[in-house]
Amino acid sequence: MADPTSSQAFAQRLKALSEAYSKRLDADFERLQALVEQVVEDPSRLDSLHQIHAVLHSLAGSAGTFGFERLGRQAREYERQINGLLKQESIQSLPTREWVAQLQDTLEADKRQKAVVGLETSRQDDVDGEPAIWLVERDPMLAEYMAQQLHSFGFQVRHFSDAQDLAEVDDASPDLLLIDHRGTRHAAIKTNPVDFWLSQLSRYSCPVLFTGSEESFTARLQALRSGGQNYFAKPLDMIKLASHIAQLIKTKDSQPERVIIVEDDVELSQHLACVLEAAGMQVNVFDHPEAFFDALNDINPELILMDLWLPGITGAEIAALLGQMERWSQLPIVYLSAEPDAELRGQALLKGGDAFLEKPIDTDLLVSLCRSRVVRLRRLEQTKTRDALTGLLKHASIKGALQDQWQLAQRKPQGFCVVMLDIDHFKAVNDTYGHAVGDLVIAAVGTLLRQRFRSTDKLGRYGGEEFTLVLIDCTADHAVSMVNSLREDFSAIQFTGGGEPFACTLSAGVVDNQDFPDDTAESLLNRADQALYQAKNSGRNRTCLASETQRE
Repeated sequence: MADPTSSQAFAQRLKALSEAYSKRLDADFERLQALVEQVVEDPSRLDSLHQIHAVLHSLAGSAGTFGFERLGRQAREYERQINGLLKQESIQSLPTREWVAQLQDTLEADKRQKAVVGLETSRQDDVDGEPAIWLVERDPMLAEYMAQQLHSFGFQVRHFSDAQDLAEVDDASPDLLLIDHRGTRHAAIKTNPVDFWLSQLSRYSCPVLFTGSEESFTARLQALRSGGQNYFAKPLDMIKLASHIAQLIKTKDSQPERVIIVEDDVELSQHLACVLEAAGMQVNVFDHPEAFFDALNDINPELILMDLWLPGITGAEIAALLGQMERWSQLPIVYLSAEPDAELRGQALLKGGDAFLEKPIDTDLLVSLCRSRVVRLRRLEQTKTRDALTGLLKHASIKGALQDQWQLAQRKPQGFCVVMLDIDHFKAVNDTYGHAVGDLVIAAVGTLLRQRFRSTDKLGRYGGEEFTLVLIDCTADHAVSMVNSLREDFSAIQFTGGGEPFACTLSAGVVDNQDFPDDTAESLLNRADQALYQAKNSGRNRTCLASETQRE
């Protein structure tokens, strides 16, 4: 499965990195032993205890990432205990010698059972247009490892050893900042980390993710207050991290929020529509409930703004009707009203509404409320419809997405392609390296798909190692080109299981709905599946297009 030349080079790089980290561990233990003896001889030496804390902090952050998971957990526990004493500025009797002995025993146990699971790409150069990540990490070895992993998923990584170095860059800006929350030598990081980061990051509008070796409420809260969208505790799960980064970057280019306004005051509805459209939302306006109901399926709204009192019907009654329909039962509804009666407002909310906006409408509140409700709905939908390992649509959801696209194409002719993808020889991966490594390979495909394809495309895990794509407004030639690009990127990734490098490939089948205008959605899926089997039977690691010969 692996190219011998790239696999051998990857094995050598992995071995060199592992050997370098092992040497660093030896040096860390020598330093730790010396510091412990200083504390034992003179318990008042807070400076030595601070240095012991620093060594343990480093071990807790990096050991697990390089395969020494129990050592990292043990170091974190001892770090936590010392941290409590340092806050009190006092030293109690600590079994520090026993700690060092225990850490050494844990290290030896990890060495006996260590089976590094990792990945690396054999692509040599960054590709124009790939998302740029700026990484702030003081540990150069950990930074090298993280950059290598992220590069495998098509990210360009620029490393900064200290957050203060960011101020010296004025020629570019990143798509995302990935920052260790202790990634600076500046004294302010100890006294007021939130103010420090807010000051350092004020010029950036991109998403910010923090990492750290502290898995605590305080660390997460500080990361949130510092402007971080999320906090990842070390040792880092690079697959989950890369997947989250891909999702964050995609969100910037995601589809606009789809809002329906049901309001018989024409001037007011047009004013609200202008405000929301200026904020980047897609708005449809209706003054009659019948037309609104007829358009629901075509618009597929994510939020309804609705007057509480409409001609011949109330907004609460419309909300109740929507609640009876499974597809729309979770749709957020915000009432627009100047109704002063608290009891009537309460009854309206009980029938299905989510919130009230009082007339005259505060436009800033309108935009923020609409946006927050749509974000919440999308997150809810993701938990119900997304596969946990890959972040892609589940089996039923991707089939439903295909059916919806097919129905839309029946009403408004539009070209789209269906793709079936499969990981070649995947059973051999599970049998040889274990299911944990197999999950890594599957997750890598999911992350690459989310990274490589458009936010308008529907991407799903059909089952096991098989994936289904519905590529909107896409010709067969374009679909084949994108899938082949994906195949090449995936085959360039070198995985590791138990210290042994290997690579995997993909086979794919593509069908264009315009080539088979009489086919149902299920028939198109079957044709893509037949084309996939043709690719498998032709030698694998290739893409086949469903042709006219399949009509029979």
